[in-house]
Amino acid sequence: MKLTLSMPCYGRPQRTIRAIECIANQTINGWEALVVGDGCEVMKDFIFSNYFADIVRDTNARGNDLRISNNSENKGGCGYAITNQNIQRAKGEYFIFMSNDDVIKPNHFENYLSGIVNTDNDFVYFNSWIEPYNAPRTAALSFGNIGHSELIVRTEFLRKMPPHYDEYGHDWQLVLNMLNSGAKYHYAGYNERTYIVKSVPNKEELNID
Repeated sequence: MKLTLSMPCYGRPQRTIRAIECIANQTINGWEALVVGDGCEVMKDFIFSNYFADIVRDTNARGNDLRISNNSENKGGCGYAITNQNIQRAKGEYFIFMSNDDVIKPNHFENYLSGIVNTDNDFVYFNSWIEPYNAPRTAALSFGNIGHSELIVRTEFLRKMPPHYDEYGHDWQLVLNMLNSGAKYHYAGYNERTYIVKSVPNKEELNID
């Protein structure tokens, strides 16, 4: 596998459906997506009803591995335990993150891979789009200016980092840990913004669960 996507889920069924459809509609194949409910009753119901059976079958028939599961216990903390779990389980050479209330464009995987494949970089960071403000986020290596959504990381390198923890800001701590470890990195600021943040603190997306 070239790429692993990690997406913790809790509640928000309509957004989760939308996010999984975004994943399934990528323009390239040969990836895996680990979609895991955080002790989530919504995900439990999805799995029990085989709601995603067709999309999983069709996606995996193209040479991908879309896996949808639900952990028995809720850990909270922005899905930190699932993130740690997925980092260890990943089969992809590179690793990206997604929140189940966000959206990625169909060429997102292709875009992020283009910034790191055939380089010796440990991670690459990109710009994103913050839809509640109808404004770009120009990523920078400082707190509040970069997070999971802007990153692609070499999986082997990512596994050497301290695990995520259950407090807000653990994505910035990951970046800080990578920088402190002497990581090789690159800013792909010229690339298309293919990750769209749909909600931010105190400004939730409207008209959807």
